[in-house]
Amino acid sequence: MDKITLNNAMHNTATILPNEFIDKYMLKADGEYVKIYLLILRLTSSNVPVHIDQLADTLELTRKDILRALNYWKKVGLLSYGDAEADAAVSTGAGEQGGATMMAGEGIPAVPEKNSRSIKDMEKAISGTDLEQTIYMAETYLGRPLSSSELNSFCYISDSLGFSSELLEYLIEYCITRGKKSVRYMETVAISWFQQKIDTVKKARAESSQYTQNVFPVMKAFGIASRNPGPAELDYIRKWNTLGFDTDIIIEACNRTLLATHQASFPYANRILADWKKNGVRNLSDIRSLDQQFHSSAQTEPEKQTRQTTGRNTANSFHNFQQRDYDYDALESRLLEKNRR
Repeated sequence: MDKITLNNAMHNTATILPNEFIDKYMLKADGEYVKIYLLILRLTSSNVPVHIDQLADTLELTRKDILRALNYWKKVGLLSYGDAEADAAVSTGAGEQGGATMMAGEGIPAVPEKNSRSIKDMEKAISGTDLEQTIYMAETYLGRPLSSSELNSFCYISDSLGFSSELLEYLIEYCITRGKKSVRYMETVAISWFQQKIDTVKKARAESSQYTQNVFPVMKAFGIASRNPGPAELDYIRKWNTLGFDTDIIIEACNRTLLATHQASFPYANRILADWKKNGVRNLSDIRSLDQQFHSSAQTEPEKQTRQTTGRNTANSFHNFQQRDYDYDALESRLLEKNRR
């Protein structure tokens, strides 16, 4: 999904909620849908690009939750967005197979549909299995019993996403140690790992280590602390690390991006880094050298243009003088006529 656009203009220094939305639309909409709409309103009013994964991470919801809300608001005419089928389409055979499947990009596994289960079905599936011990561990960490929807989430992660008990336990610890105690958030991370084909604790630890070393510094430089990066943003970060740049160079590109655009623009930072790569930048001193060359060139060019313009004006000053043609007989007649008066 490239861009989400609300169909009404908003002031860029405040999030303005029209009374019509409250009176006509909000009262009829699901609470989660309203929350998602308000976040989109906040982001678009500040000219911040909006992506499904960004919304899901910020609100600790699943991609499917976000898509349902987007489709609802699009249906009532308050929102428009890019081709949903290109980002998360629904298969036409859902009725026969007991659930739709979210389609993914090339090389990325399709995410299985999450189906609701009854309490009895979940108790039967959990009882006497490793999942029962994992759920007990989760309840201990959270300090409370899990709700039926949270139990359903763990069953989905275990059965549909195929997480082993060890991987699921590590997922819970991973989220808790980062201050994320929402089961919805855990489900979002699980889906992300599923799409990245992370199916062992070893792979999850490696991804976590890479995130700490490469991803976290970029998110911090961009001032993004309330969410994890979306897939497109992760692709940029991975690409920058393959260019052979040290973290300090990538951070410098992020800093310059903020100064130039006043927002966390990954494409803009990518253009800076691509230009530095083209010019053979290897360290911060190379960047300073490029800056000096640019400033020197910027100062020399206007002087050169001024000299060229002055030379042209001087050479043509005589020829540009427009000589006047006088009718002396007519002037003499006018003078004589004036004297007779």
